[in-house]
Amino acid sequence: MHKVTSYSKWKPLYDAHDTARVSAGLHDYVIGRGVQDSNMLTIALKADDTAKAKAFSKDPGLKQAMQKGGVIGAPVIALITMVYQDTSNISTSLRASSMLTVKDWDTWEKSFKDGEQDRKDNGIVVRAYGYDASDNHKVRVVSALIDSAKAMAYYKSEAIKKRMADAGVVGQPSRFYYHIVQRYY
Repeated sequence: MHKVTSYSKWKPLYDAHDTARVSAGLHDYVIGRGVQDSNMLTIALKADDTAKAKAFSKDPGLKQAMQKGGVIGAPVIALITMVYQDTSNISTSLRASSMLTVKDWDTWEKSFKDGEQDRKDNGIVVRAYGYDASDNHKVRVVSALIDSAKAMAYYKSEAIKKRMADAGVVGQPSRFYYHIVQRYY
C-alpha cells in the first residue's frame, strides 16, 4: 500500500516493472484505489516463495522504480498467508481491507467464522482473510461491501465491538476502503 502523486503516471511504470516482479515469483492480482484518496493504492500480489518476496521488497531496484513512478513516502509492505479466499464474481468493486491484532489466531478464526451471517446481514461479504507470514497475531480481512451504508453502520456498531472483544481482538482495527480498478487472473 502506498500513495502516488498521479495514478495515470504511476500505472504505466508499474506495468513496466512486471518482469522484475515475475522473476521474483510475484504475480499481479488486484490493484485498488482509495475511496477517500484515489492516489492511495493497494496492490495485491500472489507470491510463489515468501523468502523471494521478502528479498524483492528490499531490492534497491524496487525502491528506484517506486520513486520513478511517483510513490510518496514509505510503502507498507505486508506478506500475508491467506487462509481463505473467495474468487467468485461479486457485483461491487468496493472493498474494505481490515488490519487487526488478535490474542490467539484459532480463537479469533472460530469467532470470525461464527459471525458470517451477521456480516452478510450487514452487507459485508468476506473475500479473503489470513495472517502476517511471520506473526499469526496480525490478521488481514478483505471484504466486499455489498451495501455500503449497512456495512459502515455495522463497522461502528456495538455488536461488532462486542464480537471483536469476544474474539480477542486487541485495540481498534484499521480499515482501508478502496475500489478495485484492475484484476489479474
